[in-house]
Formats: sequence, structure tokens, C-alpha cells
Amino acid sequence: MSFVRAMLATWRAVLADAGAVLLLLGACVAYSFFYPLPYERETVERVPVAVVDQDDSPLSRQLIRFAMASPQLAVRQVGRDLPAAQAALASGEVMGLALIPAGFKADLQRGKRVEVQIAGNAAYALINKTVLSGFAAAAGTLSAGIDVRRFASHGASMQQALDAALPVNYIARPAFNVNEGYGSYVVPGVAPLIVQQTLVIGMSLLLGLWAEQRRAGLAPLPTRLQARPWSGFFGLWAAFAAIGLLNALYFFGFVFHFQGYPQAPRLVEMLALAALFALASSAFGLCLGQFFGVRERGMQLLLFSSIPMLFVSGFPWPAESLPEPIATLRWLLPSTPGIQASLAVNQLGAPFSAVTTELLALAAQTVGWGAAAAWLFRRRWAPQ
Repeated sequence: MSFVRAMLATWRAVLADAGAVLLLLGACVAYSFFYPLPYERETVERVPVAVVDQDDSPLSRQLIRFAMASPQLAVRQVGRDLPAAQAALASGEVMGLALIPAGFKADLQRGKRVEVQIAGNAAYALINKTVLSGFAAAAGTLSAGIDVRRFASHGASMQQALDAALPVNYIARPAFNVNEGYGSYVVPGVAPLIVQQTLVIGMSLLLGLWAEQRRAGLAPLPTRLQARPWSGFFGLWAAFAAIGLLNALYFFGFVFHFQGYPQAPRLVEMLALAALFALASSAFGLCLGQFFGVRERGMQLLLFSSIPMLFVSGFPWPAESLPEPIATLRWLLPSTPGIQASLAVNQLGAPFSAVTTELLALAAQTVGWGAAAAWLFRRRWAPQ
């Protein structure tokens, strides 16, 4: 069978199998809409909090007003009863609390350092961070106002008082994740893994089915491709690689733009990365899939490998903190260089020179996994 006929036959086999269509063609579309959905709001806002004001002074009430004005906080309870606020935090009614101690105003007027204690629900990292930063901003605003009034009382002009109270003007301008949103952080990093895993699992589904057909005495597609083994194998590989390429370009070119995630893509680099990643992922899937003799086995085993693959990629967890054997073996997975290169090229606008290591790793995986898959193909599917 010629290369083109092998490729077309593979496509027909994919389209004739509802499960394969769902995984290879439909899963990425479904993931592209449902996976970003929980992160649609990007940043955490209006977190319910309580304030325990044991001072009940104009300054403590000013601090509460600053907290109420913060877009990060929603002050739901204000009182003097600390146990009641702690119970509300424990029950989840509020997600954080601030304790303004007695003597707050008097200590500030004497120039003493005052501590406002803040507690958050650390079971939710982003919410806890929002609580802490919201109260910290409110306290910082109050502190700056006190400093300005103190300098002004010593004869300084308002501008001089402002300059003395804020000697360093801090302006934060995020360069890439401009909203500092969680969705803009996590979805672009996970997208290459989604492309890889849907492709690999879908391929294992088909290869497992063909193994079952062979045991039943039928002649599945790989056996028919053995009439011209090399053109047949490369046609099979190319068909799956084309699916991976379409899914990669769908995420890199459409989903990131549609979902509003930050992009600074360089077209040539993006196309080269998508092609190499599709070739490496399909070779990886073609090699692994030939070890499964049952249709469902690949899904059962590979589905649970997605989270470990993500964590060893160096994206959510620093690669330097991984045990050395894992830090080395992770380079056998296309998702490792694929995720790093995708973030660099699609989000940061990196040129080829910045992702040379990752592209060479994908090329090496294409050759290595492709050679292993070809060897298995010749041995496993030879006519009986």
C-alpha cells in the first residue's frame, strides 16, 4: 500500500470509530471550552472576610473602610468578638479575618509599631493570597496616610510629605500575563499536554482494537499495511501526526486568542513547534499503543499519567526540585519540551534561538520513538 493510500486508510479507520473520533478530534474541542471555564474570571475578587475591631477608634474604622474599598475583599462582618469571627472562618462563612488590637490608635500616635493580625483559609491558596494582599494593601494605605500627615505637621508641603512618605514610587506592569490571572497562567501550560494525551490515548484505543481483531483471525489495518511496510508505516504515522498538528494549531492559533490569553506568537516558530510536537507525540503514541492488546487498556493506564507528566514538565513545579533520575527521564516525554517551548514561543514571543534545546529534544524524540514504533510495527503486525 502506498504512503498516500495508507494515510487515507488510517483516516477512514479513525472516522469509522466513534470512540476514536471523540478522543482524537472531539476531545480537544471539548477541553478548549470546558477546561478554561473555572478560570474564566482570571483573578480572585471580593473574597468574604471578617474584621475584629478591638480598638473602635477613628483610625481602626478608617482601616476597615480601606478594606471595604479594596476590590479584593468583601467585608461581611465587623465586630469585637474574636471567637465568633474564628467560627465563621472555620465554617467557611468567611475566608479570612483581620484582628485590629486594642490600643491601635494610641500606639500609632506614640510612634510605636502596631501589628494587625491577618488569618486566611490556606486550603485555598489563591483565596488566601488575595486575603493577605488585600488587607496588606489597606494597611499600607493607612500607614502612608499617617506618614503624610506626620510630615505635614512638621511644616512640609503636601508634595514634600508625599515624597517623604513614599520615597520609592513602585509601579507594577506585568509584561506577559498582564491580568496576573490564573487562567492565563495554567491553560497555556496545560494545552500541549491535552494535545499529547488525547492523541496518545486515541491512538492506543485504535491499536488495541486492531490487536483484538488480529487475535480474532481478522486482518486489521496494520496487517494490510505490511504489503509495503515502510510506506504503510509512514502513512499510518503521518495520519496521526496530522491529527496532532491540527489539534496543536487549534490550541495555539485559535483557543488562546478566543479565550483572551496573552499571546506574542512568532508564526514560523509556532508552526515549526506544532509540527515537531505533533510528530514526537504521534511517534510516542504509536510506540506505546502497540503494547496494548485490549481496546480500553490504553485509556485505563494512560489517563492517570497526565498529572505526573504535567508535574515533571517543569511548568507547575521547578525542574530543579525534582529528583535527578526523574529530572532526566522526563525528557523522554514530548510534553516536557513541548510545554516549555509552547510557553516561550506562544506567550513570550521567543525566537528559535531561545528554544533550541526544546526543539532538538522534540526532534530526537521523533527519531527515537519513531524508530522504536517502526521496529514494533514490523514485528507485531507481520502476516501470520
